Amino acid sequence: MELKSKLNPFAPRERFLVLEISPKGAKGLFLNVDENRRIVFEKSVDRLDLENFLASPFQNLLQKSWEGQRLFKFRRKIIVAADPSVATTIPVPLEIPRDRGQWDEEITIAELENLIAQAMQKVFNACRTDAATRLGVDDIHAILVGAKTKRFTIDGRSVMNPVGFAGRKISLLLELTFTGRALFDELKQFFSAPEAFFFVEAPQVRLASLSRVRKLPVNLVVADGDGAALFVLRNGKGAAAAKDTYPVLHRGALAWSFGSIFNAISAELGVSERTAEGLYCSYIAGEMSESARRTFKKIFQPALDDFLKEIADAHVEGTVYVDAPHELPFALPHRHGAVVFERIPVPELLEQFGFAGGLPDFPKDARVASAPLLYFLEAYFDKSNSEINQKLRRRLHWLAE
Repeated sequence: MELKSKLNPFAPRERFLVLEISPKGAKGLFLNVDENRRIVFEKSVDRLDLENFLASPFQNLLQKSWEGQRLFKFRRKIIVAADPSVATTIPVPLEIPRDRGQWDEEITIAELENLIAQAMQKVFNACRTDAATRLGVDDIHAILVGAKTKRFTIDGRSVMNPVGFAGRKISLLLELTFTGRALFDELKQFFSAPEAFFFVEAPQVRLASLSRVRKLPVNLVVADGDGAALFVLRNGKGAAAAKDTYPVLHRGALAWSFGSIFNAISAELGVSERTAEGLYCSYIAGEMSESARRTFKKIFQPALDDFLKEIADAHVEGTVYVDAPHELPFALPHRHGAVVFERIPVPELLEQFGFAGGLPDFPKDARVASAPLLYFLEAYFDKSNSEINQKLRRRLHWLAE
């Protein structure tokens, strides 16, 4: 399915393609930011043929470079959000002591690069093994595609950039992002491109974005397959200093699937699961009489109770967002015990990021665009392309293979 909106092609715009990649395939959301700094929806593609899209002669021409510079300027910035089954990020707190003779000398970018690179070598194999386990591949097929540093301290004092400061010990948080070889080979032209490529693990960046307008912990339930995954972003203790904390993404599974609702309807009414799904959609849309709604709710309520019990048993607290093929059968926001189920607060996020000009003209089905919008906002305002991260990115190749 492809949805489009009308555009003035002559207005100055920044153009973007947000790709969502999962084992089921790729989806694309094309949008731009106009001269009034308004996000404008262009089109949404449910099933994007990624291989053909990236292999087109025009795309290949845009990827050509000479002496590290693009021969042609890429018209559209590409943002990739990968399902956690195909990409994963591992945070590594590091404490790096300096040589005693350098304690009173200012840290240089060359020293910082070498110290972090040496630390990366020491932790790389263990991180790759953890990533391979998460991705369900052999170690050799877990490819390092991203390395970012943040949360620097020198002798316990927080600094934005250690360069230019003196001290005995540098502490930081190193985030290593891995993907499987199959996806790496598919996107290799971007990973090896001269400029930075915004590639993220989808749940991590969604919750990071939502944490800007909601207190931690924030939770995401992804129930788009046979099971359900739970992602929780909460504060964890930093190894750098006892008082230092940073958000950590925790992963888990729920013994529940959205399909259990349809199964219950199908079994009770003796209809196919597809018909059961259609009846559920009618219920959500308010197309049943009140008496029919009460009867229908009794049919699927046990399956819904199983979901709420899984949430309680997982000791989930705070705000919960659900990514599922359909809406849950209760009005949002909805409080249940220690959690509050909410829709993604798009207006608050846009205001937080400085897009106060109004909501994007997205399709009526907000689920088509709400998650890609979070990926876009994080990429648009990404500040991780520091000098040290640029240098670390150039070093990835000797750890990638």
